Amino acid sequence: MLALLLTLQEYLSYLIASYQYEFSWFSISSANGINFGLLVLLAPLSAIYAELLMKKERGISAIILLIIASVMVAFFHRGISTIIYNAVYSAYSGRDFVGITGYWSLRSFGAGIISSLIYYWVFVGLFIAAVSRKNLITREKELANARLDALVSQLRPHFLFNTLNSVSSLIDIDKIGAQKMISRFGELLRAVLDKESKQFIPLHEEMAFIENYLSIESERFSDRMLVEYKLDPRSLNESVPALILQPLVENAIKHGISGKVRDGRIEITSQILNGAEYPVPHLELKVIDNGTGPTEGFQYSVGLKNVTSRLSELYGDETLFSIYGDDQKGCVSKIRLPIK
Repeated sequence: MLALLLTLQEYLSYLIASYQYEFSWFSISSANGINFGLLVLLAPLSAIYAELLMKKERGISAIILLIIASVMVAFFHRGISTIIYNAVYSAYSGRDFVGITGYWSLRSFGAGIISSLIYYWVFVGLFIAAVSRKNLITREKELANARLDALVSQLRPHFLFNTLNSVSSLIDIDKIGAQKMISRFGELLRAVLDKESKQFIPLHEEMAFIENYLSIESERFSDRMLVEYKLDPRSLNESVPALILQPLVENAIKHGISGKVRDGRIEITSQILNGAEYPVPHLELKVIDNGTGPTEGFQYSVGLKNVTSRLSELYGDETLFSIYGDDQKGCVSKIRLPIK
């Protein structure tokens, strides 16, 4: 493309200046084509050298070595391209082949070295910028993964501690119920350990985990808690961050159910949002309890702060997490995720 653009540029200059000689498309286009074609062949070698140099050298020494390399590449590039062009042109025109020894060859050779140096440094600069950007993205991903691992590691002991408290609170009241809870807790613990290395799981796996968790809490609250699921079947295979709903359910139990003597209710819903308002489809998850909703001074627990941080790390500004009161339903915890 550069060869074509430069050829057109020279032709426009020829038209504007009204030169008396005949414009040679073959001569100009072949010169530019050979020039940039050879540069394309040399580019990977220059990139490999620059990358190796960046790994081994820093500062002034790297710059000096790059300058030496650029001069060598410029001499080689211009010399070879001049020889090839003269060979092609002599075969086309029938003139004697002069290599780089003729007057016009030497003149173009000297001027062409400057152009080759410019092209070389532009290419190396673009390459270094691309490598630096790639390394930066890699480091950012590694840092984000480290933060996510730390958040999940923080969530697990918090969740297990609260679940153990639920089990221990029932031991003196209902030993048979406590035994059932311990058995279910073992299954729950196994599920947590299975998710040790997973950032994302299908929604149906997350819901199986939540159902198991709620079965333990149901033993503690006996007939005071009713759980209802309204899940869009299309959403069950969508990926969600592992253990993302458990803190919301825990919050609903703590603030919405534990203070009720009877008729406590938790509703968990999922739906896919698309259409004109959502050009990128979103998955919306809600945990609703019939409590009073957030009161003045309400602060996020460790689990809810964890949810906020994880969603921010994984989705940036593309996600929504909120907890608010609803006059008709009570307290609503809502997560909205882009489907990718």
